[in-house]
Amino acid sequence: MKTILIRQNWKAAVAAPVFFLFLLVVFPLSLAAQEGTEAARGKTIFSDKCASCHTVGGGDLVGPDLAGVTARRDAKWLDRFIRQPDVLIREKDPIATDLLVKYSGIAMPNLGIGENEATALIAFFANNGGEKAQPVQPSVATSGQLKGNVSAGIALFEGSTPFQNRGTQCFACHTLAAISIPGGGSLGPDLTGVAKKYGGVKGLIAVLAGIPFPTMVPVYRNHPLLPQEQADLAGYLSASSGSPAATTIFVVNLCIWVMAGLYMILYSLWRRRLGRVRSSLQAR
Repeated sequence: MKTILIRQNWKAAVAAPVFFLFLLVVFPLSLAAQEGTEAARGKTIFSDKCASCHTVGGGDLVGPDLAGVTARRDAKWLDRFIRQPDVLIREKDPIATDLLVKYSGIAMPNLGIGENEATALIAFFANNGGEKAQPVQPSVATSGQLKGNVSAGIALFEGSTPFQNRGTQCFACHTLAAISIPGGGSLGPDLTGVAKKYGGVKGLIAVLAGIPFPTMVPVYRNHPLLPQEQADLAGYLSASSGSPAATTIFVVNLCIWVMAGLYMILYSLWRRRLGRVRSSLQAR
């Protein structure tokens, strides 16, 4: 009996340190591995849904650089903004409103990100938020290294050269009258001067690669632009140095001159008609 008690006490004496060792070493390592897996999943989600407008350590694009965002923003607010940015903007949340003003009125669209995806994204941002974090560039880096051809961009915009993935031509919904072509669709805005709004060619390429606008997402989801097409269109759009207002003034002035010319032609023809009538009366 005494031997049995000694053995039990020995097992208990050994089990207690092992248990505490598990709590101190193994359990934290398990949590760290789980967090690493979550961050890796968040990186994939970021590349698929966020990288067209953001970087993590690579500078601002259409939206802000998200390096260190977990230190700048409350976790609950960040989770909600990732999942429901449209609701926060509609509620006039002060942070969301400031971001909207700072980034040229371009609202972050609701991408349908779920709670689990938001958690993974936040884990990714937390793991890549320090000053020494490696920049996470958007998946459009290849197109950013290509040189855009303005002539090719014009052809793509007008639709005379179709997109390889059969996307809808830009001219169906937009105008760009400041450069060459009057008319165009009225569903979208005039894109004259749009490069300045989106921070130059780099920002334009990011927008064209990700198409973050809700009305355009269904149109291009299955028909993405190729990297060279992005570069060509960005080169063409960046060549527009005017503004929609300046374009309107130009068109109005052109119409006035055309009307004045037509008036002079009609007036000249009318005067000649009267001259022929007078000559006939004088002959009589």
